[in-house]
Amino acid sequence: MITLHNDYLEAHLDPKGAEIAKLIGKQDGINYMWKQDPALWGHSAPVLFPIVGALKDGKTVIEGHTYEMNQHGFSRNSTYEIVESDDTHVIFHLSDSEETKKMYPYAFDLYVTYTLAGNSLKAAFKVENNKEDHIYFQIGGHPAFTCPFLEGEAANDYYIEFSENETLSQKVIYPARGGMSHETKPFFENERRFFIRQALFNSDAIVIPHFKSESVSLKSLVNDKVLTFHMHGFDHLGLWTSKHTGGLLAIEPWVGHTDYVDFHGEFKDKESIVTLKKGESFSCDFAIEIK
Repeated sequence: MITLHNDYLEAHLDPKGAEIAKLIGKQDGINYMWKQDPALWGHSAPVLFPIVGALKDGKTVIEGHTYEMNQHGFSRNSTYEIVESDDTHVIFHLSDSEETKKMYPYAFDLYVTYTLAGNSLKAAFKVENNKEDHIYFQIGGHPAFTCPFLEGEAANDYYIEFSENETLSQKVIYPARGGMSHETKPFFENERRFFIRQALFNSDAIVIPHFKSESVSLKSLVNDKVLTFHMHGFDHLGLWTSKHTGGLLAIEPWVGHTDYVDFHGEFKDKESIVTLKKGESFSCDFAIEIK
């Protein structure tokens, strides 16, 4: 485990999955990340690569061959190399191996850099194609936060607030049908906040494309603590809490999403797929600010 610290925050980062295990406020002693209870949900902030969500029937065709891959890809179960680290930053690196090529045939280099600056932890993702004529991938984050922040509080007192007023529709996931529907339903009409209610998540995550806000905040009616989630370079936002778990809220910035229920194309045809030619790179980032 790698530990970063400054005057405001202490971050525990796991080389397995390059995952944020804990993010502790120095002033209040609160761990703002989900507690990684293996009986409920054993992760806290997996890095999603080279897919976001699930493949239709768990399979995909890449360069004429069929591959199988579990939901959200192999990054979250892979051990990253530590390139460099000090008290306030660490660079993790994952590249292709014999195991990854059984699921995904491309050579790649994925760097995940965490940096503490003031009361924020920044996560920067960078994918490089140094060997192939081209590679295709999706990428995303899945940080899950404790909600409510304090024992004895109720999640119903918490709300999500977007930085801008939004008029948005949400995409609808049908887990029983194995993917994303083409159906959408209204979510915001020139609004910016909604309260955490379990019924909103009964059919899985709320998936929002084409948002203009650069940040969303998790706030409460009963305390003055604010967690603001900044994001750059992502085209979908997932918001999720498990009806079987409780006590967590995931704020998930994505490039891509789970396959549509009627998707029959190849991997390169997936919506929001990133294409990199040899020598090119792709970057995106998010930051967690604690007030």
